[in-house]
Amino acid sequence: MRRVERGFGLLELLLALAIGLMLLTTASQLFASAHQVWRLQGVALRMQEDARLALLRMAQDIRMAGMFGCLRLLPGDFPDSATRLAFTRPVEVGPSSLNLVVADVAGHVLHPDWTLLTNCRDHAQVAVGQVQGSGELAIPISRHRYELRGSTLYFTRSNSTQPLLEHVQSLDIAYLTSAGSQRIDLDLALHDPALQLQQRHRLSVALRNPVLP
Repeated sequence: MRRVERGFGLLELLLALAIGLMLLTTASQLFASAHQVWRLQGVALRMQEDARLALLRMAQDIRMAGMFGCLRLLPGDFPDSATRLAFTRPVEVGPSSLNLVVADVAGHVLHPDWTLLTNCRDHAQVAVGQVQGSGELAIPISRHRYELRGSTLYFTRSNSTQPLLEHVQSLDIAYLTSAGSQRIDLDLALHDPALQLQQRHRLSVALRNPVLP
């Protein structure tokens, strides 16, 4: 009587190992692909959010440019010719840079460059630095500068400079007039060197007050 042999032969074992290796390789590729997609989506969302915040901040300052109180300022209302020139040209567009003279938000910790004192009836006077009004409205006004240096967009106010946005590939700023209206077009390109991801963001901002560029 012959004994029945049970178990796996060498051929079956090699075949099972080959199939298992193929399944493991496929699963590893799927995991790596899913991880790469997850990284790309995360970086893309972060870049979009950073660009949105930077453009919204610039847009807010652009809309406030040239809004200096409730009275029209006359040449005698300025302490010097440099201040008068800054108020006369509150928007200056340069290569990858934007200079704005705007009214500061209330409660800002930094001292303003100028203070506009006015009673909104018949008196207005611009003083250098921070000044407290005596029975008058005191409006703090500062120069804001946005400038691209290398791949970082910097924001400068009152001699205080801070990075606003990194991984900037280019920043194009254009001053345009159309049918009596004025606007600033912002074209911002971002680039992530690690994932080779590129994004482009555009925004047009209308100027609320007619200004000289």
